[in-house]
Amino acid sequence: MASDPRVSKPRLPKAYTDEQLIFLRSHISGFETRTRGHVRGDAKKFALDRANEFLVRFGMPEDLQGIDEAEPRFREQIYNWYKNTVGRARRKLEGRTRSKKPAEKGLDLTDQHHSPDPQISIIVSGSPAHNSLTWSPNLETPTTVSYAAQNDIAAQTASSSSQQRQQSQQHVPPPPPTGHIQFSFQTNVSVPSAATLALNASPNALRDAFFTRGIDVTTLSSLIQSYVLSHPSPTPLNPIIDALFAAVTSSLNAPTASRTASNHDTIITILRRFTEACGYFPATLVHAGVSGPVAGPRALQMAIRKSTVWYPVLAPASGTTMSDEMERIAADRQKRKDYIQWAQIHGAALELGLLSFRGDYAGTAESLSELMARDAVWEADEVEWVAGIFILQSLIRTGSLARKHEYEQLLSTYEGRWKEIKDEARQALVTEVLLSAQQDLARMDEGRVQ
Repeated sequence: MASDPRVSKPRLPKAYTDEQLIFLRSHISGFETRTRGHVRGDAKKFALDRANEFLVRFGMPEDLQGIDEAEPRFREQIYNWYKNTVGRARRKLEGRTRSKKPAEKGLDLTDQHHSPDPQISIIVSGSPAHNSLTWSPNLETPTTVSYAAQNDIAAQTASSSSQQRQQSQQHVPPPPPTGHIQFSFQTNVSVPSAATLALNASPNALRDAFFTRGIDVTTLSSLIQSYVLSHPSPTPLNPIIDALFAAVTSSLNAPTASRTASNHDTIITILRRFTEACGYFPATLVHAGVSGPVAGPRALQMAIRKSTVWYPVLAPASGTTMSDEMERIAADRQKRKDYIQWAQIHGAALELGLLSFRGDYAGTAESLSELMARDAVWEADEVEWVAGIFILQSLIRTGSLARKHEYEQLLSTYEGRWKEIKDEARQALVTEVLLSAQQDLARMDEGRVQ
């Protein structure tokens, strides 16, 4: 192995974590089952799908970040790991071991064995230890040749197998091989981009992709497009918006010690990733009659419009048990939290300009936001006051100096409502927003509201 140019001595490979190994090993049986099937390339496709799912869950390994063609190399390494792991298990069951003499003699030879895919012979040089799995970012992608010689190889293999059966019946050891047949493979299985998971993309995977730093926006866009293709509807981006909301929830619920940004900045970051991912949408992606990159903002706009209407979880008229009432209270509490969070997303989207785009009626987004900010303060439920103050702050940040006096009056009304809020957590939240909004109003004279 010392003469193998694909092995980099200065950089030791980074080992997988226990959690990553558990994930990969949990799919070994699925890979092994497909190696016994009759569909060419099915096992490799399964391994590549698991590699894509790995990227969604854990991101690109640090040792591979910044390296040319990191994603194709990573997928090939995962495939080779599954292939070698299954191969070792089979050799162990059959009582066969791999010879180490060529490596000890320093010869530039490779071990040949049949891949799990039918009728494909694969060259593998070296393999990890039995219980380990490592990165090797300097591995080159195997060269490929066509299947031109496949029939000849199959004939030689059949002849060799027949000869070995006859010799075993006569108790005569087989003669040494006369030559070493060596070629690589090229299947019809297309290698998808980093997260083309048409069958494996799930709402949870999409949620994680929105706030996982190791997944770039092109990969996120591929994930979204894959999910949309496998779940067609007139409004296919609705589940994507739900995943975005879930990503915001997960980020805001993270332990304070592990967070480096405010709630507002966290939401802004996630929405920007969503916007950038939408920039890669093709014209064939259509949501509610809007196609291409603007389909994403359109889906977000529709979700925000629905979120502006508040209605509590009503209690049944009669015949409820204590357990039913507890469930209703819990559901109502969660709905109030979601309503306030949607208001935070609404405000952030307004600041990013995601609520209006070419083709809208003039002032549509501003009218929706202003109506909510003006009306919410006069409603009876305090949860609407909390939601309204978030929208008002974003209106101040995006508004003009000519409307400063108008905003000051509305903010003063919200200050009066602040004293009536009974829930301590909501009152603390409104306190923070009121102080920030007052600072934004003060900056309007300087023309630098942020």
